[in-house]
Amino acid sequence: MISKIKLYNFRSYSLHEATFSDSGTVIVGPNGTGKTNLLEAVYVALRGSSFRGSLSDCMTFNAPQTVIHLEGDFGARRIKLNTASGKISKEFIINDNKSKALTRKSRLPVVLFEPSELRLISSSPSRRRDFLDGLIARLDSKYDTDLRAFNRTLLQRNELLKSHQEDSQIWRDNLFAWDIKFVQYATNIAQKRAKFLQANEPRIKNLYESLAGKNTQLSIEYSTTAPLKNYDQSLLNHLEKAREYEIATGFTSVGPHREDFTIFLHDQPAIKVASRGEMRTIMLAFKLLELELQTEISQSRPLILLDDVFSELDATREKLLQETIQHHQFIVTTTDSRHQKDGCLIISTQ
Repeated sequence: MISKIKLYNFRSYSLHEATFSDSGTVIVGPNGTGKTNLLEAVYVALRGSSFRGSLSDCMTFNAPQTVIHLEGDFGARRIKLNTASGKISKEFIINDNKSKALTRKSRLPVVLFEPSELRLISSSPSRRRDFLDGLIARLDSKYDTDLRAFNRTLLQRNELLKSHQEDSQIWRDNLFAWDIKFVQYATNIAQKRAKFLQANEPRIKNLYESLAGKNTQLSIEYSTTAPLKNYDQSLLNHLEKAREYEIATGFTSVGPHREDFTIFLHDQPAIKVASRGEMRTIMLAFKLLELELQTEISQSRPLILLDDVFSELDATREKLLQETIQHHQFIVTTTDSRHQKDGCLIISTQ
């Protein structure tokens, strides 16, 4: 559990201190008063990264140093961001042990609920991919490593396509080598995404039914650019057929970076038949799945951060979500004081 945070030059806070209840804390105030900034600082201290961009974005403009100091039953941890000669250095101090990055072992379990995630079904395929990748990566460190390697490989292959030399055998040999590497990472990513969705489809269905209060026919389908059974060879064939097009555009046209997943209600795509409330309930089920899986993996109750999520839910779903989180330590941001819960610590940012 976390108990206190101190901030120095973190976004809108030049110097700020806040304490947290070991059950629930509600941060109330108008938009633009730093509610999400406080939530973000907690997340950075526990996970070593921001959910809103790079760590450099967290620094107050023109500030030479930013510091986050967090205390809890785990001890104390401090994150320092320093600017020198236009470069930013990071230092993580966990109970007096210093490192340049927060190791996987030092990351503590957090589940973040954001309003944009609840609107994800009607959003773009790229945002759904990012959501799915982020979810799996927070649960599986190997997937996080593979995803980074895939993205680096994709970037390198695109750069090579843009520097096309038609008569160069060396260029063609280089491209083939990157094709093989790309296919290896792509196969791993696509198969892990599909396996995750298939394995957890029953749990998401059950969570959705609990939130909706009725039995519902729900299924999830991962749409690949090549058959999963022989994904690697099929993808390699696709790359060969698309060679001229890719050279002309300078971009890799097939692979996990172009794939998507579809959620079906009653055998129809949810994006076509689901109401606004049903779409939000589906995504809420995904977040509650993450909460369950994080709890199982860490064998402890994750901290829950909810950034103005209740404004996206109707009264019934808000009540169900509140009942779900009451056994965890949670921090809620809201513009509406009516979302205050009995027994919660109230922080006002007005």
